[in-house]
Amino acid sequence: MRLGVALDLSSQEPVRPQVDRAVTLLARAERHGFDSAWVGESYHAAAQPFHLPSVLMVLGHLAGRTSLALGSAVLLLRAYSPEKLAYEAALLDQLCGGKLTLGLGLGGPEVAHRAGLPASGPAGAAFDATLKLLRDAWSGDAPAAVPPPVRRGGPRILVGGKVAAAARRAATLADGFYGATNYCDDLLFQQAAAYWSGRGGAAGTVATTRFCVVHEDAATARELAARHLKAATGYYTERGLWTGANGPAEPELPMVGTPDEIDATIDRYVRAGVTSVQLRVAPLGTPPEVARHTLDLVGRHVLPHWHDTITSSDGKDRR
Repeated sequence: MRLGVALDLSSQEPVRPQVDRAVTLLARAERHGFDSAWVGESYHAAAQPFHLPSVLMVLGHLAGRTSLALGSAVLLLRAYSPEKLAYEAALLDQLCGGKLTLGLGLGGPEVAHRAGLPASGPAGAAFDATLKLLRDAWSGDAPAAVPPPVRRGGPRILVGGKVAAAARRAATLADGFYGATNYCDDLLFQQAAAYWSGRGGAAGTVATTRFCVVHEDAATARELAARHLKAATGYYTERGLWTGANGPAEPELPMVGTPDEIDATIDRYVRAGVTSVQLRVAPLGTPPEVARHTLDLVGRHVLPHWHDTITSSDGKDRR
C-alpha cells in the first residue's frame, strides 16, 4: 500500500497562495514518508471549491518545488488533443525525474467545448485510441514525442471510470485503475475486482482518492469533517455525484476518524485489492492546523504499518 496526498486547489481563491500553502504541506508529508502528490482538473463555467484547469501546468510548477512523485487524478482527455498530450506529458516526466503517473478520465462533452476542441467520437473508441497513441509516441527507438519521457514507454497510466468497460480498459491498455473520490467503497471494490480479474496475474495498481480528517478522538474527527469538508463534499452531494455499485449513493467518508480507524480502513482496502490511496487533507476551508494534524497522525501512527507491505501475484499488498 502506498499513501500520497491529493491537493485541493480551488478556483474560488487566488492560485499562487494556495500552491504555496500546498508546497508547505507536501514538505511535511514527505518528512513523514508519504510518497506522492496528486492534482485533479476541471473546466468549470463558474468558480468551484476544488480543481483547476490544466493539471499538467500545475504539476509542472510543483515539479520544481517538491521531490515527491507526481500524479494527475485525473486529467480529462476531452480537454486535449492526443498528440499534444503526448508531448506535454513526456516533458513533465522529464521535469519530475521520471516520477510521473498519468491518471486519465474522459470528462463530459462540455469539457471539449470549454477547452475549444471538437467533440470526440464514441467515448470508448476515443479513449482506446488515445491510450494507443500515447504508448506509440513514447516507445520505439525514435519516439514521436521529443524530448521523450525518462523511461521508454512513458509514465505509468491509470484509467478511471465507473462502468465495467473502464476496468477492462485499465487492465488491458493501461497500468492501473483510478477510483475517484465520489466512488463509494462498494463501487471501488467492484472495479478493483474486475481490474485484477483482467490482469491475468500481472502486477498493477488500483488507486483512489479519499477525503481525510484524523484526530485522536473519533467524535472530534467527525465534527471537524462535517465543519470543514462541507464545501467540497457538498459539491458532489448537490449534483448527485456520489456513486455506488448500483448507482446514486449516500456520501461516504471512510478516512475520517482516529488513527486506528484509518488503519482498519486501509487494511480493508488492501484486502479488496486497492494498492494506493491519496488523502485529501486540505479542501477549501480546512484550517492549516487541521490538515497538519491529520498528516502528523497518519504519518506517525498509520503509515509505518504499511511501509513493509509487498505485492503478491494477484496484485494485492500483504503485510
